[in-house]
Amino acid sequence: MKDKLEGRYGFSVAFSMVVGIVIGIGIFFKATQILTAAGMNPKIAIWAWILGGIISIISGLTAAEVGAAIPETGGMIAWIKKIYGPKIAFLVGWAQMVIYFPALIGIISYYFAFFTTNFLGINASNEVLIPISFGVLTFVYIVNIFTNRVGGIIQTAATIAKLIPLGLITVFGLLSVNNTLGPMHVSQKVLASTESPLLLLGLALVPVMFAFDGWIYVGTIAGDLKNVKKDLPRAIIFGLGFVAIFYVLLNYSLLNVFPAEKLMSEGMFGVAKELFGSMGARFVFLGIMISAFGGLNGMTMASTRIPYTLAIEGHLPKDRFFAKIDEKTMQPKNSSVFMYGLSCVCLVLMFITGKVDVFGDIPVALFWLFYCLIFIGLFILRKREPNLERPYKVPLYPVIPILALVGGGSIFIYATIANPLYMAISLVITGIGLIVYKKKED
Repeated sequence: MKDKLEGRYGFSVAFSMVVGIVIGIGIFFKATQILTAAGMNPKIAIWAWILGGIISIISGLTAAEVGAAIPETGGMIAWIKKIYGPKIAFLVGWAQMVIYFPALIGIISYYFAFFTTNFLGINASNEVLIPISFGVLTFVYIVNIFTNRVGGIIQTAATIAKLIPLGLITVFGLLSVNNTLGPMHVSQKVLASTESPLLLLGLALVPVMFAFDGWIYVGTIAGDLKNVKKDLPRAIIFGLGFVAIFYVLLNYSLLNVFPAEKLMSEGMFGVAKELFGSMGARFVFLGIMISAFGGLNGMTMASTRIPYTLAIEGHLPKDRFFAKIDEKTMQPKNSSVFMYGLSCVCLVLMFITGKVDVFGDIPVALFWLFYCLIFIGLFILRKREPNLERPYKVPLYPVIPILALVGGGSIFIYATIANPLYMAISLVITGIGLIVYKKKED
């Protein structure tokens, strides 16, 4: 009897898996925020996209060695548990449960509502955004709580839908001659600014990494590859490299249609309208709406399992309550309802504070602390368990892991500079997990 799966896939499948995991809904609404963080300098904004791709590639190459050496269900939680023990691993799940998933589900719900107003051609006021965002959030949770197949069907359709508007805007934007000033034009006002370009680059990098979020999961495909030593690094380099180039081209195409100042006022809908007319723009935004809906559905499906998983491992208080499975749908209903409540709380806070994008940037930046633990863990494993089977080893060791650690630490630092209060609150909430943690009963 075999104790592990045989490799089933080659490079092409691994490449598509990496691209499919990373390209998400963030690319649709981060362009203008990144321009703002970059001080309205398009050159700095584009460099932030390039740097984000480089950091993602070296981080993916580093984490993949850990993932290949610890091919267990649970991904990074399993890796951290192996290296640092169950208490630190619980903190990862705790942070996912109370910060990461609720915040990202909330922000996607918000932007689904925002894209819907663009599609319908109505004013994006809170009176309209609130019922739509809470309505779609509730609907998706109901689907995932009371059914066991519909969510998967939605996910497949949305994956296809998200590539259509992205491809159309990129191709037609690059062909556009609308911006006579040139896509890299920097206004005199921006040139006169005394702000440090390095600081602006770092601040712009924080929202960029939201769009690259998901790279951490590429290491989990190691067990599915026929030639892991050859295909895994190639899939990471070429897959994440493709995503980075695609993101750069998309943002360059937006700037090729409108200069930075006009892009800020018109947004992606204005670009779509300029390229395709009113009806064409609505078709594009229908694709974006479907993509947002699919992203929301995927996040919801994943979120409902977090309290359940922590409960069955015996480390979450009220573990019997959260581990309960509904007999009809075979879904963790109590876990799902709890996550729905937390997601609603985050959505309420977004509307109250008006800091919608912060609720996306901070959780992603916070998790770079855990990613850095994985990078450090690679060095620990190499020293502690030199004979551990490693189907794949990171190239240029120790240079690549060190660069990944520097990049990950920089993202966290810049996010803290940009939003110190929100980062401090997130760290406190994460730290509460150490108090909540319950030792597993024998």
